[in-house]
Amino acid sequence: MILYIFLVAYLLIKTSLNLSRITCVILKLSGIVVVDFQRVLCTYFYATDLFELYLSHNWCCDILQKSVLSLFNPRPIKRGDILPPEKGREVAKELGIPYYETSVFDQFGIKDVFDNAIRAALISRRHLQFWKSHLKKVQKPLLQAPFLPPKAPPPVIKIPECPVPSVNEAGYLLDSPLCADVMFVLQEQDCIFAHKIYLATSSSKFYDLFLMECEESSNLDETQCNKENTSKDVLTSHLETNYDSDEISLKSVDVKIPAPENTDSLNTLKPEPGETIFAARSLSSWGKGFVSVHKEMQVNPVSNRMCPVTVVKMDSSVQAGPFKTVLQFLYTGQLDENEKDLTRLAQIAEILEVFDLRMMVENIMNKEAFMNQEITKAFHVRKANRIKECLCKGTFSDVTFKLDDGTINAHKPLLICSCEWMSAMFGGSFTESLNSEVVLPNINKTSMQAVLDYLYTKQLSSTQDLDILELIALANRFCLPHLVALAEQHAVQELTKASMSGIAIDGDVLSCLELAQFHNANQLAAWCLHYICTNYNSVCSKFRKEIKAKSSDNQEYFERHRWPPVWYLKEEDHYQRVKKEREKEDFALNKHHSRRKWCFWNSSAVVA
Repeated sequence: MILYIFLVAYLLIKTSLNLSRITCVILKLSGIVVVDFQRVLCTYFYATDLFELYLSHNWCCDILQKSVLSLFNPRPIKRGDILPPEKGREVAKELGIPYYETSVFDQFGIKDVFDNAIRAALISRRHLQFWKSHLKKVQKPLLQAPFLPPKAPPPVIKIPECPVPSVNEAGYLLDSPLCADVMFVLQEQDCIFAHKIYLATSSSKFYDLFLMECEESSNLDETQCNKENTSKDVLTSHLETNYDSDEISLKSVDVKIPAPENTDSLNTLKPEPGETIFAARSLSSWGKGFVSVHKEMQVNPVSNRMCPVTVVKMDSSVQAGPFKTVLQFLYTGQLDENEKDLTRLAQIAEILEVFDLRMMVENIMNKEAFMNQEITKAFHVRKANRIKECLCKGTFSDVTFKLDDGTINAHKPLLICSCEWMSAMFGGSFTESLNSEVVLPNINKTSMQAVLDYLYTKQLSSTQDLDILELIALANRFCLPHLVALAEQHAVQELTKASMSGIAIDGDVLSCLELAQFHNANQLAAWCLHYICTNYNSVCSKFRKEIKAKSSDNQEYFERHRWPPVWYLKEEDHYQRVKKEREKEDFALNKHHSRRKWCFWNSSAVVA
């Protein structure tokens, strides 16, 4: 906003213009050019020869206006270039003329200037036309109240576009099966690695299959654990070791177990690739296209690390090409319209009970591919709901996060596709990629649960126990700017809601400010700065020490953007002081006039 400073002056000048009919001229100066003030003093005021000449002719020029604002100044305006109002008042005082301010942007003061210029012109005619009574009632130029700039609107929290995992990412995870936990064997020779969480959340058939396999493996592990504990108790209570012999005898059982030649070799035993963990289960009666399922140790083709994998043997009628297309659909929810063997693909989709794919193939064959958009939307909605359910129940989880106050189960494939930080941790050479348990210090369960909910659903699920600042810190740590923006928006909404309810939030905003700045929550920090500046007087009166403890940059920002600004407070004080002085002058003048009228009335009465 550019302030134009108007100087109201009783000056007499002579120019090349014909001023014989002019009684009032306004001098308009820029509030950002110091030379303008010098030009007023040197050019217009100290032209003493012309001043005396026109003074003798009794030409009364009430207001002089001269625009000297340089509109073509290439130098950008700096904060120090804007002159305060007191500078203009100093020039006006030296000239002995009134002083007004206007703002072209806010339309402030323009009417005041012209109204008071008219008053000045009429007052100057009193000694020439003293018989006109209406000139006696004209007021002298009025005081101008300072302009209070409006409060700046609070910054709007902008949410960037959600970084939805692209189709290529999920498809790439199928082609490069990092952290794969299931392997399909087709026609006794082709092996395709995949991920349970993607298949189970996209197909009810695969969900039932992997859930059944998971329950059996958990029961088997429990049985084996009980057996091992029983054997350990028996051996502990009844075992006697004979160091002189090479045999170990049991008291209560007439069984002899040969002692191992080298006990250190037991600790170096490792599972071999292809070693079966539990016996295969036939699936012939369970569903078409499936032969058997079992669990064995396999080497991951990407990381070259051995890990337990669920092996599903498919029927010989299931070919590798169409089956890979079915898996691609279950990962991405999309189908290429230029797929060659649609008939064979439809048959396999029917066998595996992937009915969404079956309908999409039928639409393409009937030249109605436009109907597949609705099918794709419904597919993703169901998949998102199942993913959230798996997160809540921990179903098909392959990693456990150990936190300060508990543990949370999660799924590496989904995390790899949703977060670059997680992808680097689980897909790189870090030790966490080898372990099924990951320790995350200085993180609580509530914040981590909110982050996982976001990574799985791309939505912020807030609870009463959630500390929004801790969530922002964690989201910044995991390099999730979209989640940071959502948390910022939630924090601003909660603070605004509390403020409108009459709850004092000054202390909360002060505590949020530097934490938001530290964790790169720039939008929340900007909102906090705006709130503190627009409520500076109340905040500073309650939390003066906290304000002083802020960083120098923040304190400088407070002083520069506080509302009302310092210059307004000074102008308001000056206005009130001058107003009182003028009221005293007017009161004394009115009292003097009333006495004269009273004396005139008494004398007339006496004469009468």
